[in-house]
Amino acid sequence: MKKVFVIPNRYMDSVTLMGIAVRLQERPEVHSADCGMGTRQNMELLREEGYALPEGITKNDLMLALECDTEEQLKAAFDAGMSAMMSGSGNHEKAYHDVNELEDHAYDVLQISLPGQYALKEAYKAVDKGMDVFMFTADVSLEEERALKEYGRDRGCLIMGPDAGVGLLGGVAMAAGSIVRRGPVGIIGASGSGSQEVACLIEDMGSGVTCILGTGGRDLKKQVGGISMKADMKRLEADEDTKLICLVSMLADREIMEEVLSEADRLTKPVVAVFLGADEALYQRHRVVGTYNLQDAAKACIRLLTGTEPKIGWSEEELDRLAQECLCHFTGEKKYFRGLYTGGTFAEETLITFRIQAPDILMHTNRDNARYAVRLKTHKQSEGHTLLDMGDLDFTAEAPHTVFDPAQRLQRFRQEQADPEVGLIAMDIILGPGVAPDPVSCYLPSMKERSDIVYVCAVCGGEGDPQDKALIKEKLRQAGVIVAESNYESARLCARICQKLEGK
Repeated sequence: MKKVFVIPNRYMDSVTLMGIAVRLQERPEVHSADCGMGTRQNMELLREEGYALPEGITKNDLMLALECDTEEQLKAAFDAGMSAMMSGSGNHEKAYHDVNELEDHAYDVLQISLPGQYALKEAYKAVDKGMDVFMFTADVSLEEERALKEYGRDRGCLIMGPDAGVGLLGGVAMAAGSIVRRGPVGIIGASGSGSQEVACLIEDMGSGVTCILGTGGRDLKKQVGGISMKADMKRLEADEDTKLICLVSMLADREIMEEVLSEADRLTKPVVAVFLGADEALYQRHRVVGTYNLQDAAKACIRLLTGTEPKIGWSEEELDRLAQECLCHFTGEKKYFRGLYTGGTFAEETLITFRIQAPDILMHTNRDNARYAVRLKTHKQSEGHTLLDMGDLDFTAEAPHTVFDPAQRLQRFRQEQADPEVGLIAMDIILGPGVAPDPVSCYLPSMKERSDIVYVCAVCGGEGDPQDKALIKEKLRQAGVIVAESNYESARLCARICQKLEGK
């Protein structure tokens, strides 16, 4: 028995709704549970799952879709869901409804996931209480972002965001972040998944991090001026536990990147920087250790800390041999690569790696980046070699981000499998306490069924993440997936396979 309950004019962010759905699915009488706002995409997904929807649902309404055996069970599950919504999903010691209700000095950081107009009001209140702010909210103008960051900077408070997707403070993962072992590296990132990847690779190579301070993806734009990244560097310069600072970003405004690197020149601590897509000239006049991919940034951190060269990834010989072995899968019409990425930085790093290592391969993408690929006519249909950023607004405007709910990527994954010309599919798998509790099981049956396709995955996660990184990797390997040690290694292998295909 399936039923959709509608709560009119009730907004909750996708992270909270995912948590509520997971808690409801743990109840013995509940066969399935979905929570989401009344967007067109969400309604279409529910209809595909066999739910009948009431008339008149709007995008401002919250939907709770439940499957149980009886009406009584549906009612009990609905009541449990409403209770979780009223209490912020139930995992707390005390519930507050306004920042001004907080006791003074009781908390040192506030995480905000509200519509922009409300998020800003609460952020200013938090700064007035002396709190740092982590803002997952994205719908804030550049002018509002700059004003908030200046307000926080002038009062000694960090403003992480708007649109900060990853953070790690005091061992607590924020938003989509991972729980990584504590160590001497402080990471400051205008790239969420990029910062997470560097932190997790540092852990894989035997060290750890003091924190991940996410600035939000627009911090290095001209209109914002790198305010958060500069303030974060000063905070970590004064932190006794941080021995090395790592800056992570995609390519941004050249003048602002220069300002940030000049600020880094004045620090006493060593600094590693990775600005994906940068050229050597950006780093030449500065003392930072400049790198060009996320894996090399992590390796540079370990090298500076230990004085030894860390070992990670395939050698050129191993890469070439593995790529050659993969060619036997490309029979009949199979000749194209499809990348389905949840992390925008992983998508960007893969496009850059293809351009550097396989420059003759024409790539298509939904990302607005003509430097590395051709724009797709529509994100709904791939063309030739295609890489999709499924965290882009094309996919998230009316549906939960795929890192929180894999349903939309699973649908596209099956679409690509059905294309007779597709022989290679690559994906990133992101772990963390705030993301999908099981990010891979939904793909495994069709991977095993369609073993004629080559699958390459990289798992980004920490030792403390609840999904169990080692178990996730083993599940993928048992399904026949090639598991790379990093997104960069995944991109290298896919580029090499495509090169060999072109030469057939």
